[in-house]
Amino acid sequence: MCTANNEIKFCTCAEGNIDEIKNIYIWTLNRYMGSKESRIRGIIMRPIEDFENGISTDRILSKLNMGNIFDFEYTPQERDTLHISFNAKHRIEYQYFSLIFKDKIWQKGCNPFFTSKEEKIAEGEVQIIYNKENLFLKHCEDLQAKYGIEIPESVKIKASGLPIDSSDPVYLAIKNFKECKIFYTEDFIELAAGKYFDTHPNTESSEELQLMIDQAQNSFSLPEKRFVSHETDFSFLNDCFHDLGGNIDKGVVIAIPIQDREYLIVNGFLYGRTVVRSQKDKKYFKNKNQKLKYEGFESSKKS
Repeated sequence: MCTANNEIKFCTCAEGNIDEIKNIYIWTLNRYMGSKESRIRGIIMRPIEDFENGISTDRILSKLNMGNIFDFEYTPQERDTLHISFNAKHRIEYQYFSLIFKDKIWQKGCNPFFTSKEEKIAEGEVQIIYNKENLFLKHCEDLQAKYGIEIPESVKIKASGLPIDSSDPVYLAIKNFKECKIFYTEDFIELAAGKYFDTHPNTESSEELQLMIDQAQNSFSLPEKRFVSHETDFSFLNDCFHDLGGNIDKGVVIAIPIQDREYLIVNGFLYGRTVVRSQKDKKYFKNKNQKLKYEGFESSKKS
């Protein structure tokens, strides 16, 4: 946890549509206006209790029940609710919790989701203010500026509160970052193989393309969005990547090696997940007697 090194601030100073600002913590204060009929039924996403960065139900409840925490005058009324969420850039990282003023005290909970009428009082950003410069967060900023690598917010939150000499493997992998691991997507391999074999219809093997794919695996530049090498011509693969609209998520999976066979994914729908390189046979794209092999991975039990 990093609660000893930060403070939290509720403010209404965000400019523009706050819901369009990604990777921030949003608070929404609502007033209960009564009940309504609704035929809608469903399952609501389970809330959490702690974002592990100082924003937790217990800490916010403590502040709410001691007095006004907002940057405007506010007196709570029965069944007012406070909703706090992480407006993640990647849906997989979305998290939230809700608090309700009930029986003259703030507590965990909310009004019935489908049958309550609520009116927004105000909304804003929950800002995390570090009391001193956090070297790990500064390192993450440098990685993004230099390599185009965006460390998942959930990882930054947990790792930024660890001691500087922590032996946590994810923390060390990011702190001592040297290179990324590239996994090709099935879409990219299928496209590259189809394009290559169409261009070389009399080719009975895929050795030349296989060699190119193997050599390019760790030569992808995130900032340039292409395969880069001073020794090898990767124009064919870059043309294939261009055919995918230059969409990194469709072409490759970018991962930071953690330890042994473990990797932290930093793009695509698995963003923020820990995976392990598959011990099974490598994946293959087959076309008659021609085939291409490429590495796959499996979700880690830790993620």
